[in-house]
Amino acid sequence: MTSNADLVARIRDRGLPDVVSRIATEGGEAVSPALFHRAEAVWTETAEAVMSGTAEDLVPLWSCDTTHAFAGHGRFIVWSAESDEPYAVFDTFAELVRDLLTDLYEDEEGDDERSRIAHLLLPPDDAVTALVPLER
Repeated sequence: MTSNADLVARIRDRGLPDVVSRIATEGGEAVSPALFHRAEAVWTETAEAVMSGTAEDLVPLWSCDTTHAFAGHGRFIVWSAESDEPYAVFDTFAELVRDLLTDLYEDEEGDDERSRIAHLLLPPDDAVTALVPLER
């Protein structure tokens, strides 16, 4: 990653909504106050540390401390720079968003704001499904 413009282009190439580019470059708080910690802007050095440990072409989407969400090829990954393996792997972007919304649910964020975030990130049917918290 060399610049925000490069990151935005790579996110668009993966077919993700423009709001993801905004989260990646400006931080989730630019989209919703509820995302101030759970979806921060990409930390370039931390993301590159994870990406250097795999041959897969990963695109960082957002961070939470030393953990980043990435778009891979045909999958979405949550991976910490402190680990050799992904923390979680999802088949779809909607599943990754559901994981994020579950974090917000556990943080006791309001249902209205969670719904607004879901609908910013996903098509209506996927947003409704993603609002059901994961059982952990």
